[in-house]
Amino acid sequence: MDSKVILFIAALIVAVIYLWVDNNRRRRERIEKKLESSWGKPSTRKITDDEMKVISHYYEDSIENSGADSGYIDDITWNDLDMDRIYKKMNIANSSVGQESLYKMLRIPSDIKKLKETDRLASFFASDKEKRKSVQRIFCWLGFSKGVSVSDYISLLSDLKPSGNLIHYLSVILIAAAIICCIFVNPVAGIGLVIVAVSFAVISYYKLKAGVEPYFICITQIVRMVQAAHDIEKLDIEELSEYNRYFKDAEKDFSSVVKNSGILTSGNVTGSLSEMVLDYVRMLTHIDLIKFNHMLKKLDSHEDKVYELMETLGYIEACICVASFRKQLEYWSRPALSSHGTNMSVTEVFHPLIKEPVVNSITTSKHVLVTGSNASGKSTFLKTIAINALLSQTIYTSTSKEYNAPFYRIYSSMALRDDLNAQNSYYIVEIKSLKRILDAVDKDDKRPVLCFVDEVLRGTNTVERIAASSEILKSLRYKNVLVFAATHDIELTYLLEKYYDNYHFQEEVTDDDVKFNYRLFTGPAVTRNAIKLLGVIGYNKNIIDAAESQAGYFIRSGSWKVD
Repeated sequence: MDSKVILFIAALIVAVIYLWVDNNRRRRERIEKKLESSWGKPSTRKITDDEMKVISHYYEDSIENSGADSGYIDDITWNDLDMDRIYKKMNIANSSVGQESLYKMLRIPSDIKKLKETDRLASFFASDKEKRKSVQRIFCWLGFSKGVSVSDYISLLSDLKPSGNLIHYLSVILIAAAIICCIFVNPVAGIGLVIVAVSFAVISYYKLKAGVEPYFICITQIVRMVQAAHDIEKLDIEELSEYNRYFKDAEKDFSSVVKNSGILTSGNVTGSLSEMVLDYVRMLTHIDLIKFNHMLKKLDSHEDKVYELMETLGYIEACICVASFRKQLEYWSRPALSSHGTNMSVTEVFHPLIKEPVVNSITTSKHVLVTGSNASGKSTFLKTIAINALLSQTIYTSTSKEYNAPFYRIYSSMALRDDLNAQNSYYIVEIKSLKRILDAVDKDDKRPVLCFVDEVLRGTNTVERIAASSEILKSLRYKNVLVFAATHDIELTYLLEKYYDNYHFQEEVTDDDVKFNYRLFTGPAVTRNAIKLLGVIGYNKNIIDAAESQAGYFIRSGSWKVD
């Protein structure tokens, strides 16, 4: 061979090796930069609504399989509290199992034992940067599945029953018999038999593979989870010793599944000669289909163990997300959670999505009724308390100086809309939302209900709203429940004063401006600034004076003046 050709081939090989090494180096650098820049900061990942639906599947499957009918955070409450935004802010996960487990964690409150374990792991990951990053790198390698949740993959496999391998073995036997005939019996007839046998093998291969190839990626995802478990176990991190023992056992359980799993890869994705040859081997021997059926039989009896592996891996990465979220906060506290009573005490609590938030404190053994004008802070305060109760019972983290309360079942009825698909008006949607809270209160459950209602029955007229809302709120006075309600209706502060503690937010209105301090004050609202605000906006003075006169007349006489 010409020396120039040899030099060219050698140079080409060196260039390929260099590019491969350089690509891996760049990838490692990108990962390191990502891990450094994302830690302790709000996630910058853009997650679409469709992706959120996929992420939620693991939580939904868990609820469906457990048959639970209470305790988890339902869709109305989750949406009222804008928890998708909080989840996205918290989600620095580098794998599908991590982000799906974090979502599930936030929607299913835990018991005190699991909460303290979450706190232990989060505290460890916050304190040991190098060990945390070594675990995060493994999750980066595990990566994200496209368009389908990991729990969907597992479910897809569990629904698919393994078929027999008889036809695959038959195609191998026919090719072997045809070759033997060609060599030892009759070459001409043997060649004809080889053509027939190969044709049968190739046609049956593609026909059978078309039905199962979409499931190959499901197997691949499970194999990658087993490899990730192996890699974490090999780190030998003492703080993960309990999980390492589990991972070691899981490796044994799935050893026959993982072994030779690379044979399932198809399509000559690398373009290499070895891959091309292996593609032909697959077609003629059906070796990948035989291996797939073997793996499927093993997984058929290990479905629970696959979910357990996903849960364990995902939980570890979710705890890393919790640790990062805590670092984002100006301050936070571990909640003091009890198993009795309904009383709550929260000190200097703030909303985690608001920049430069105003903090408030409250201690109450009675229901709470909050009044004040629009934009004064009523709804935000209710959401702040609700979010803190949720985070305290899911990730053992309160955005406050101190949080003392029992374990609650948490419900809200706040940011409702007309349901156009079901042709329900706002009022129908609202009374259905309230009814689900009343039903939850009436259930025989030791845990009290913590509920938040913003502008009770705002979807109807004033007289019926005040009459019905006062009776609904009054009906909860002796139940195993703590209510936080916000209203514009000052009448409710008098009708419910025996059963509810009154609080209010206030504002200062000048001739040309309105200022809110967002501070919580005891007692009902005493100012009437709605009409004054019209002046600030620039309404005609005649309108404002007439409105003031009409309001004054109603307060004095209890009826409206008719011109």
